[in-house]
Amino acid sequence: MKTLLTSILVVLSIFIAGPSEAVTIKNTCTYPVAGSLRYQESNVMFAQFRLAPGQKVHLGKGIFNTELILRTIPDAGMDEAAPITNTSLKTPDCYVELKSSADGIKVSVD
Repeated sequence: MKTLLTSILVVLSIFIAGPSEAVTIKNTCTYPVAGSLRYQESNVMFAQFRLAPGQKVHLGKGIFNTELILRTIPDAGMDEAAPITNTSLKTPDCYVELKSSADGIKVSVD
């Protein structure tokens, strides 16, 4: 009886739980990229990352209905200062692709 009740609770919790949102970031640049995710309201950082070329990461699972700031910078040991790219993300459920350009990192958000 206990096993049946436990099984029913597990199955119900799977169907009741909503999909978790997460920011997916993929680096398509030819150099490593470092960055962070911050809350828009308070500017508090909650995640940092460093992505090698071609690497992908999922950040911010379980964060719902909040705007975020994505900050990125090339991490290639350049001789001169590289520009920091700031991008506003309206929802944590998005796909971000980092591309190299003449001005630094170009960010596309889907």
